[in-house]
Amino acid sequence: MNELEANSQRNVVYTSDFLTITLAADGLYLLADWSGVLDATSARTGCTAVLDSLKKYPNSKVLNNNSKVTGHYPGAIDWVGNVWFPSMYTLGVRWFAWVYSPEFYTQLGTDQIIRLSSKVTIETFYDMASAQQWLSSCSLQELR
Repeated sequence: MNELEANSQRNVVYTSDFLTITLAADGLYLLADWSGVLDATSARTGCTAVLDSLKKYPNSKVLNNNSKVTGHYPGAIDWVGNVWFPSMYTLGVRWFAWVYSPEFYTQLGTDQIIRLSSKVTIETFYDMASAQQWLSSCSLQELR
């Protein structure tokens, strides 16, 4: 399936020059598809858009795709770990699949965020297919 076909099977709920948020057609997860160099301002703006999308389209699973991110966002790590993840948990997110950026220092920033975060189960991946497969295997019964 090419990218155009994949996008036609999702419902776009938010778009900007650095982030597109879609709801998978089967409702399995909310996809945050990031791109470019992200600074603290764009990271917070995008993360807030994810929260707003989760309010409109509640979901227990998020696929956070950073595979097109070409630079990290210094200055947002603490906020993302200590504010964004707890806020997502409050909105019902329990599983978060994070596809790494190919940029090494961005991967280190992702790992720092994960160390700060709690409650939401976060797994990292190097490709979308593995992340989608993991999300498919997660179920609410695991929380009991």
